Amino acid sequence: MANIHQFYLEHMASKTGYRATWEPNRPLTIGAIVKLEKGVFSIQSSLEKEGIPIEIMDDTSEGTVDYSSTGSVKISTKLSGQVPLAGSALTDADAGFSIDFASDKSILFQADKTKTIQITNLGAIEREVVKRVKDNSWPKDWLIVTQLMQASNATIIISFSSNSKIDLKASANVGTAQLKLTDASLGLNVISEKGSHFKAIAANGITPLYRVMGFRHPLFGHAQLSTKGDADEVKKEQFRMLPFDPAEVEE
Repeated sequence: MANIHQFYLEHMASKTGYRATWEPNRPLTIGAIVKLEKGVFSIQSSLEKEGIPIEIMDDTSEGTVDYSSTGSVKISTKLSGQVPLAGSALTDADAGFSIDFASDKSILFQADKTKTIQITNLGAIEREVVKRVKDNSWPKDWLIVTQLMQASNATIIISFSSNSKIDLKASANVGTAQLKLTDASLGLNVISEKGSHFKAIAANGITPLYRVMGFRHPLFGHAQLSTKGDADEVKKEQFRMLPFDPAEVEE
């Protein structure tokens, strides 16, 4: 699973510009204070608990995110009464999906009713955090979650076998041609699986993507905040957005 975790975090960062939560259904909140170890966050505190006011803005409309690894993921929809798909375990009466992964390390990521939340008073937060760092009352490996994607429902499948396949059957009555992999009301269940996969099927209320700000990544040295006005040190220790770096998950 370690290699899949590494692949997923690297791949989603390169395609979306966001960090991906691992596991994808782990909860996260805006303003959370986290540490990162091998790309995986652990919650330490929050701006609220630390007594730092937070102002946020969220999307006024909902969106969707639909991403699949190019050329390696095929999704076939099967309605009740249709002839079964070749090689599928779904029967005539079943409704559901057959998903084929041509290569290992392939991703299917679908999120529905998404909203992005972001902190808007970062200047004030930075001034307070800088003061606390200088007072040695703020650990410099603490990172603040400043942007967060929420999804009402999401299905995320990561394949780590080539030529793998999953059949998902809807357990609920299906009276529509608009089958969606993210629809929790379908009661999708895996009835057949070839190969190895990580699966989060129609997960409710998840926060799969986020961004953080801080002084440095915990892996990047142990320099202290400069109090001597040295330009290089000040630049090095600047409070900034910390993009994902593949070195974070290297063994």
